[in-house]
Amino acid sequence: MRIRLGTVRQSPFVGIFALATEKAVFVPMGISGKERKMLEQVFETEVIQASVANSSLLGVLAVANEKGIILPEIAEQREQAELEKQGFRVKKVENIAALGNIIEVNSGRGICAEFLPEKQRREIERFLSIELKQASIGGSDLVGANCVATNKGFLISPKATEKEFKAIKRHFGNEGTRATANYGDSFIANSVAANSSAAIVGLHTTGHELSRIDDGLTGA
Repeated sequence: MRIRLGTVRQSPFVGIFALATEKAVFVPMGISGKERKMLEQVFETEVIQASVANSSLLGVLAVANEKGIILPEIAEQREQAELEKQGFRVKKVENIAALGNIIEVNSGRGICAEFLPEKQRREIERFLSIELKQASIGGSDLVGANCVATNKGFLISPKATEKEFKAIKRHFGNEGTRATANYGDSFIANSVAANSSAAIVGLHTTGHELSRIDDGLTGA
């Protein structure tokens, strides 16, 4: 797996701003040419500039895999139209704003907060062609902020209980590991953006953290 330390919008919290899928990496408008080139080299895929509700926090507000992008209802129609114009399937979901904080998906499976209403959960499952499992991590509903999942492996906050870890491992059907990034940030998704072949990790991540991230994302 290709893994590189870096920034997005000059921030080490790359997962807040960037959203990686097998097909493309979505980043905020106005990122530097240097950062865009780095992302293109690491992921070897399209880098798409976008906004959600006039915000650069794509990783917090949106959820995506290669089959489509889920946006909160606060996203503007022009933002949806621009993504559709570029060839992406887009769907808005009502009543939830920070979708990325409460949902994490790969190509076929995902986890979501226990409070996510069944109607929205079913809509997301159908649109992204996945199976969503309600879960908690460390007793928190912020499962999207506490987990990074690819088709090969997953990372999870060290705060996860053994029961939570095993349940998520069974659901995704691959190996994973507890990990932090950016020198101890347990909200692992804030500091990592990844797909099955590559990842960008926050600039302040230590060598030990990087080793655990590599193990988790590759299912080692």
